[in-house]
Amino acid sequence: MTLQGIAVALIVPLCALYGAWSLIGSGTRMRLRRWLAARAWLPAAWSRRLAQAGSASRGCACDGCDHAAGHAAKRAPPTESIVQLHRRGT
Repeated sequence: MTLQGIAVALIVPLCALYGAWSLIGSGTRMRLRRWLAARAWLPAAWSRRLAQAGSASRGCACDGCDHAAGHAAKRAPPTESIVQLHRRGT
């Protein structure tokens, strides 16, 4: 087996796992994290990190959804904005 074949044999499955991980839902991802954290064959540091990452619901990490209730009272009421559309001459 050539060096290129070895590199492909390593990179392609890892990319497939990454793609599947990013496309599955957050509920399934949390269950997988809990399942992986409970495995005895993982090093303790990995298990601890998986358990910590699975405990906090971060959503998309934009700090919009999970902090909306706390900041709702501080926000100003929405104002109307007027959008003007201009036709271009052809």
